[in-house]
Amino acid sequence: MTSKYTRDMLVKSIVANHMSDVDTSGGNEKYVSQLKDLYRKWEHVSSEELILMYNKIQKTAITLSQLTP
Repeated sequence: MTSKYTRDMLVKSIVANHMSDVDTSGGNEKYVSQLKDLYRKWEHVSSEELILMYNKIQKTAITLSQLTP
């Protein structure tokens, strides 16, 4: 089975991974603010950077050619 990798899927996966380490004791507003900031950061990086980080986190080896537009 072939998975379809999209920029959006990579961004969400990276953000979810980073958010799992966020301290939630600051309350909901702080958490949501950090989530939005992190999402904005990753949605604007290059596809190459997204793939590098995704591969590092997931221990995979996807390539730019596997990214669905």
